[in-house]
Amino acid sequence: MKINMIKTVIVEDEQSDSDLMINLLEEYEAIDIVAAEREIESGIAAIIFHKPDLIFLDINIYGRLSFEILDAVNKYKLRPKIVFTTAYNNYMNRAFKYAAFDYLLKPVDRNELKETIRRFTASYKQYEFSRSYEMLKSIMRKIIFGTAEGFEVVNPEDIVYISSVKGQSYAEVYLKNGDNIVITKNIGEVTKMLPESIFFRIHRSYILNLNYVKKVNRLSGKCFLQAENSVFEISISREKSKLLKEKLKNEIKK
Repeated sequence: MKINMIKTVIVEDEQSDSDLMINLLEEYEAIDIVAAEREIESGIAAIIFHKPDLIFLDINIYGRLSFEILDAVNKYKLRPKIVFTTAYNNYMNRAFKYAAFDYLLKPVDRNELKETIRRFTASYKQYEFSRSYEMLKSIMRKIIFGTAEGFEVVNPEDIVYISSVKGQSYAEVYLKNGDNIVITKNIGEVTKMLPESIFFRIHRSYILNLNYVKKVNRLSGKCFLQAENSVFEISISREKSKLLKEKLKNEIKK
């Protein structure tokens, strides 16, 4: 397949990093930068509209994971290749490479970018975005919780529920294996980190994982969660029990 122009979208919240990427990519005649966006929403719109072949995607967009973009455009059956760019270098870098087409550290090195473009051109027809997307999803859905000692990486699917610690500005995460982690965030901050599809805040002090809801007793005002051999009991109001029921119904229909 002869490659004429490679439609490329850049999503980067830092103007200086965006300008650098544009300057580097302009050295390649085959690269056609059709959009350079700085927001999650505008990035989604640009990708849907332009249907690019290649996307350079900053991992953190104003505190939000750019995985939201992939989630939003996936239903349009697009098949772009994703090159993540980030200022953070940690042990997850190698894992990301198995899912994304490539993973570049900032400031982007000209020679590393050259190799990325070379590989992209060579594998233009063979790239299987769907398979890579699913692998990427399994990695990026993990959450990093800060603790007093450092941090812990947790898969949201392993979280049974989260509770605030009375009188304190931190929360406690209860896992399906029976462990619990005290994290250095309040429950309001934690809510923003969790996927809405499987988590529901039933009280100002509790967030629960819908996958572990076993039953709700409106008379006693109790919600029961079951994970493996453990049963957890959480208080719930009549109003919230109705909302929980509707949430479960809606998620089952999807």
